[in-house]
Amino acid sequence: MCRISEAKGYLIDVEGVLVRDKRYHAVPGSPEWFAALTDRGMPRVLVSNNTTHAPESLVEDLGDAGFDVGVDDIVSALAMGAGLLKDWGRTRIQWLGAPHLGDWWRDRGFVLVSAGPCDAVVLGVNPDLTVAQIDVALPALIDHDAELVALHRNLFWLDDSGNRRFGPGFYTSALQEAASREAVVVGKPKERIYREALKRVGIEAQDAVFISDDPVSDLVTAKRLGMGTAFVLSGKYSDHGVLAQLEQEDWPDVIADRPSDLTGHDDEPHQEN
Repeated sequence: MCRISEAKGYLIDVEGVLVRDKRYHAVPGSPEWFAALTDRGMPRVLVSNNTTHAPESLVEDLGDAGFDVGVDDIVSALAMGAGLLKDWGRTRIQWLGAPHLGDWWRDRGFVLVSAGPCDAVVLGVNPDLTVAQIDVALPALIDHDAELVALHRNLFWLDDSGNRRFGPGFYTSALQEAASREAVVVGKPKERIYREALKRVGIEAQDAVFISDDPVSDLVTAKRLGMGTAFVLSGKYSDHGVLAQLEQEDWPDVIADRPSDLTGHDDEPHQEN
């Protein structure tokens, strides 16, 4: 496990760490903390399950919130999912995520269909997803052997009013059961996005610290891969009660109110500020 004071690089979640929720208002102190990492030349990469923003849009919104990042600073479940589907030659898809990203998929060579045979049914965050749309996906999965792809499996997310909404994991579980088909999961907590992020930042897992507001979906995998883990209470959870869902060996190494509180942290395990 890498202690924060010994880290050679950081993997950083976005929503709940840099910004509070879909309003993209900065968590207090996070812009200054992030800028200090940059000034020190500390390798860092954002690891995001965000499926409501194209990476270019995410860069723009983070810039407006005070964070100086580029597309190459982000490892996105959305972009990774598109890359994997392209590699597999599955470019005819039913997109059950945010409708406004339809053109983003088309610009990358995908054909979007609303019903009938397709190569893959792809799930992302969609607050307006209906039962009727889920129904239409079933024939593609059951009768036409489409791949079921979840860009991530978070059960809920915080919308632009700070309200919890059902996430892709909720719908993925239902479709898996109905279609008797295991989903391919792209983002956290699957290892592929962590390994891609480590490659992007150029360090080994034992030299990295992962910072997130979700110890269940994000930090367990990071810890099992050998990273140090920091749980911040600036997003999904306002206290550490969620840790009751985990075995003690999966608990984060450090707990802090917000990322800026990690600066100069003494790395005592499970410390609260």
